[in-house]
Amino acid sequence: MSLVLATGLKRHFGARDVLNGVDLRIEAGEKIGLVGRNGEGKTTLLRLIEGEDQPDGGKVDVQRGVRLGYVSQRPVFPDGTTVRSYVESGMQEAQDVARELGELEHAMGALEGEALERVLTRHGELSARMEFLGGWKSEHKVESVLDGIGLAQSLWDRDARTLSGGEKSRALLARELVAAPDVLLLDEPTNHLDLEGIEWLEAYVKELRGAVLVVSHDRRLLDRAVDVIYELERGMLTRYLGNYTRYVAIKGERFKADERAWREQQDFIRKEEEFIRRHMGSQRTGEAKGRQKKLENLVRLPEPWHDVRRPVIRMKSGERSGESVLETVDLAVGHGARKIVEHADIRIERGERVGIVGRNGSGKTTLLRVLANRAQPLAGSVVPGHKTVCGYFDQESAELAGTGEYGPKTPYEYVLRSWPLLTDLEIRSHLAKFLFRGEQVNAAVTTLSGGERARLALALLVLEQPNWLALDEPTNHLDLAARTALEEFLDAFDGSLVVVSHDREFLDNLCDVTLEVKDGRVRRVAGNYSAWRAFVLRERDAALAAKQAKEAADAKRATAQAEKERVAAAAAIAAAGAAAGTTSGAASGAANASAAKPAARAGGGRAKNPWLLEKIEQSIIALEKEKGELEAALVTEDVYRNAAKMRDTQVRLAEVERELELKNAEWESWA
Repeated sequence: MSLVLATGLKRHFGARDVLNGVDLRIEAGEKIGLVGRNGEGKTTLLRLIEGEDQPDGGKVDVQRGVRLGYVSQRPVFPDGTTVRSYVESGMQEAQDVARELGELEHAMGALEGEALERVLTRHGELSARMEFLGGWKSEHKVESVLDGIGLAQSLWDRDARTLSGGEKSRALLARELVAAPDVLLLDEPTNHLDLEGIEWLEAYVKELRGAVLVVSHDRRLLDRAVDVIYELERGMLTRYLGNYTRYVAIKGERFKADERAWREQQDFIRKEEEFIRRHMGSQRTGEAKGRQKKLENLVRLPEPWHDVRRPVIRMKSGERSGESVLETVDLAVGHGARKIVEHADIRIERGERVGIVGRNGSGKTTLLRVLANRAQPLAGSVVPGHKTVCGYFDQESAELAGTGEYGPKTPYEYVLRSWPLLTDLEIRSHLAKFLFRGEQVNAAVTTLSGGERARLALALLVLEQPNWLALDEPTNHLDLAARTALEEFLDAFDGSLVVVSHDREFLDNLCDVTLEVKDGRVRRVAGNYSAWRAFVLRERDAALAAKQAKEAADAKRATAQAEKERVAAAAAIAAAGAAAGTTSGAASGAANASAAKPAARAGGGRAKNPWLLEKIEQSIIALEKEKGELEAALVTEDVYRNAAKMRDTQVRLAEVERELELKNAEWESWA
């Protein structure tokens, strides 16, 4: 039975049918991606499933006992709640289960017969639930999730209401992730994460035991973490088995078949109508009427709609620049007097495609603004190349603010104001390249979504004919169709490109050079995002191997030193005993014999408690084995590429080493 089953869902906003008879099912453990254009109703569907909104028709059935987790785009926090306590509250079910397990274990000793059987059955059910919730590892789960999504430790004990919008979204995401619900609903979870956070989330979602329904425009996430795609298009929902790449291929094949069937039917209708027109009133009137009746009863196929497309757009650059687009000399950038990046020497050549990557807050946007001459450096200089014209885009320019009472109000008017010599056809054709068609051309800008405003800002930018582009998060708020279109015309652009983006697919498809901003420095790496990522992982592997080699050498030296000290101590005891034997009487000899017993036992004499000593030795052997397994696991790809696993393994290794130290000390005291 499905965990969630939605049938015939309808939702209207005014005269518009957002959902028109939608059917959806979520099976246990399924990882589902929900895709569709902006404004199609994806968030509305999630709100209906979660129960935040009610449908105008149809129903949502949730299997009894199934718990839903919902990460909305607008988090709300209780008064006086710290980030840590808010995230820990997501573990409430695991804490309740652990408490009940403890009570059952305490009660087992006094029960027998059927009563004991019932308790054992309940204990098994709760143990399985605890395993599903990940409650056995709850001690470090909150910290590993907070660290994985990129919330700095300095924020963990702050009042959650004082966080920025992006930080609040991450805190809400962390709470639902640690809660491990049966069905997790995620609405654009990567919006406020940096690249490392996105990759961590991708790995975490793949490993979740529960089902996941995620609305996302991150193609790499939809390829790697999802095994079913639901497409919401014009009020209807279609299910595709496989990841995003498979979905695009199947949809393309289906579109071709549907288009062929539609065209064949259109040809048939046209021929029939022509026959009816020519023969109505002639000797073949009866046949014409028969065909007319059949035509009236014909079920007309709708014209196929293929939204995930790759339009051919040519982006003309301006006047050709010199070989060097720009060069920086000992550049420092920051806010006020505080330097975020310094000693940066960057050179960008004509035609280069450069991606800037780094953690949130590392200074990527500030650096890009300085390179594009939108802000001044704190030190050093930016030397522009010969005849360079920069086209700059960021989220502020996408807002299209400040037009005033008499300024342009529609996309058409925006283009006409800046380029009054363009004809009506030229304006409409240009806007169509950015997916503004029909009535959208004359729609009020104030009614446009964030993605639509971003597309309009890009359309205006293209008309300026720059010979190099500086783009800050150009794919933000863009749906999959718009991202595909953006990639196409940027790929056709023959100038240079410098872009800050968290879209890994976008960076891989467009960039051939990567600038990494980290710890106040800028490092240049040849290749796209995947090449840079592989380079970083090789560095980490080498650093980890060097660290492990150093730790092994230190341990070997420590063992050798301990053995040396043990031998020296034994020699000293033997020498002292020999000296005492030549100078003392019988009483002294008895005393020396008594003092020598511990040394004799340590050398293989009878132990104080042989049974206990054997148990301690077994524990030491087991701990040594676990330590070896943990050290081996640290260098495996499955662990070092997963921040949570890496942290948990390191923590457990430290615990095992401490337990081993205690057991060795205990063995020495009983030997």
